[in-house]
Amino acid sequence: MPIFTVYTNKSSGKEEATQFLLDASKFIASLLGKPEKYVTVRYHPDQLMSHGGTTDPCGSVELYSINLGTERNNSFAEAIGEFIATKLTIPKDRFYVNFTDLKRTDVAIDGKTFAT
Repeated sequence: MPIFTVYTNKSSGKEEATQFLLDASKFIASLLGKPEKYVTVRYHPDQLMSHGGTTDPCGSVELYSINLGTERNNSFAEAIGEFIATKLTIPKDRFYVNFTDLKRTDVAIDGKTFAT
């Protein structure tokens, strides 16, 4: 059930954005070891954003998932940083990655929580 959201001030055409969505979905499924059928990716290019007092290319990344945590987040941060830097050509020091660990009881699909 991971939800991976990327905001950036970089522009993107429809084909490029679609390819990013597909690549990111596979990347997150592999990174977290979860079936891709549960992965949601949201991509928001062309945002009005600044980072560090400039409007140079920057972004904001969010990952919501069950079973995140301190030990895993460090390795996830490194991998996500590389992915964003490579796919979107945004320097790693120009975006934050925010992790939110969700409880199985707080996430549902198809009318039932993951705790069921």
